[in-house]
Amino acid sequence: MRANAPARSELPESQVAAQAAAFLNLEIINRALRDAALAPTVFDALDCCADALLDLAQMIRAEVRHG
Repeated sequence: MRANAPARSELPESQVAAQAAAFLNLEIINRALRDAALAPTVFDALDCCADALLDLAQMIRAEVRHG
């Protein structure tokens, strides 16, 4: 056993936030793919994908503004 090993590993707050954002991005993408696959027409499928891209762009803009 190492004497210098921390009792538990803790991630920096910025890394936790980045992981949460990445998870949310994946959720948005998964939802868009599922909705597009089940859409009745190709145009509805494209709308699902476009909505997801707009959601992602809005999140990224907010992230950039927040710093």
